This record gives sequence, C-alpha cells and structure tokens, in this order.
Amino acid sequence: MSTHDASTYEETGLDAILPAKELIKLIKNNNHGDRYPLVMDIGCGPGNTAKLLAKELNPEHIVGVDIDPDMIAVAKQHNAMANTDYYVQDISQEWNQWDKSLQKLAGKVSVIFSNYALHWVRESEIAAQNMAKLLSNNGIIVIDILYCGDIYRNAGTDERRAQLERQLRYPSEQEVVGQWVTAFKSVGLNRIDIKYWEPKSIYPVKVYNEFIQWPVNWFKRFLTDSTGNEDMDKVLRELILTDRARKMSEKSPNGEDLIEIKQELWNFVIKK
Repeated sequence: MSTHDASTYEETGLDAILPAKELIKLIKNNNHGDRYPLVMDIGCGPGNTAKLLAKELNPEHIVGVDIDPDMIAVAKQHNAMANTDYYVQDISQEWNQWDKSLQKLAGKVSVIFSNYALHWVRESEIAAQNMAKLLSNNGIIVIDILYCGDIYRNAGTDERRAQLERQLRYPSEQEVVGQWVTAFKSVGLNRIDIKYWEPKSIYPVKVYNEFIQWPVNWFKRFLTDSTGNEDMDKVLRELILTDRARKMSEKSPNGEDLIEIKQELWNFVIKK
C-alpha cells in the first residue's frame, strides 16, 4: 500500500501538471499521424493526468494503472470517463502475474505515458520488459524520471555529511537515470532521446508542508540501521527544503506565504 493520501494528492499534485503538459507536447511532436488508438497512463494516481490526456490527445481509449488501490478508487469516483478504464497494477510485477485484461493489450498500446511515478520503481528492468510487451510496432513511450535531489550537499560540515552517508545511502542521479537507459536497451528499445530540465512550482507553505512527506518517503527507503534516535523525518524535511525551496516575497491571493519548489526531471522519448 502506498503512503500517499489519494485525496490529498488530487488536491496538491499541481506540481506534476506542468511536467505532464510537457510530456504531452513530446507525444504530439513525435506522432505525425495525430491518432492515438490506445494510451496507457502508468502511475495514473487519482486520474488527473488521464483526464488531461483525454482533453489534449482525444485518444480512442485510455487505460490508467496504479499500484495503489486508494488512488484507483478515487480515479474511478472522480475522473471516470466513457473511454477510460482504471486498474490496480504494479508495473514492475512479472508479466504472467498481470491482470488478464491488461495482458490482452500486449502489442496494442500506441502511447505509454508516465509522469512523476517511475522514480518509485526499483525493478526497472522488469518494468521496461512489460512496457516493451505492451507497445505497438509504431508506438512511443514518453515518460519522466524525477530525481529527488542530492541532499548530502546540504549537510553543512564534512563531519555531518559523513554521518548522513552512514545513515542514508540513496542512489546518485546517474544511477537513477542510468538504470532506466540500461533497462530499455536490454529489451531492444535503443531509440532513446533524453532531456533534462528543472520545472518550478509555487505552493502555499502550509500545502507544501504536507506534500513534502512524499519525497521524504522516497529517501526513507534508503535508510540504514545507523540512524540511532535521530528524527530522520525532520532531518530529511530540512535537507529537502534547503535543496529545492525558495521563499517568495509575494503572497497568495488569500494572503498565504508562498514557496517556490525546484524539481530535477529527466524526460524520455523512446521508440521501437
């Protein structure tokens, strides 16, 4: 079960909308036929991006998959559409264990889309194998990989950094991005274009104070047994904020304090 609150995600997932629109531009730029028989949204969450895909691409059919049953429940309740189906499915599960309805889509998916989701996947090779099985002959994979940041660099002193490196052993940006390149190449998907960019989002401070738990949870997967009694949630929050946040002088229309958040994102366009 995911640690994400599906209802909160629907309200605070605004930082994912700009990257999603950027991916949709890439889809349009790389599909000259302007037809989208079947689009799959991997890590669809509560269905926000499926609705955006429907509006922007007008596909014949959309299939949204997410590992979290709560997310799928919200998607079915709030973002149901006539041409859209939602399934609980782990993209990194072995193919023979997939939902039978999804197995029938092998070789038929014209666009595989994934936004702000694949950084949670550890078994990238299995996930790439599954995407290759799903993709049609003229299909395209358009995804982004979020890197949650090199927070060691905000440790302050060399001594504190050394302590953090004992407590927390998260992968480098090169490892995170490189594992996906290797995974796609291993299944014969060698036509890979990659672009790095740093989208920025503006939040009310109180909203981001809730949202920040998600990158905290990403880093917590890499904690060692050397944390002692230290409150690592607090430590990680402070390091993440130092790494990616900038307080703004402007206020929201409601008079709330605002914060600008920088993300580190890699866009992939992959063709057979």
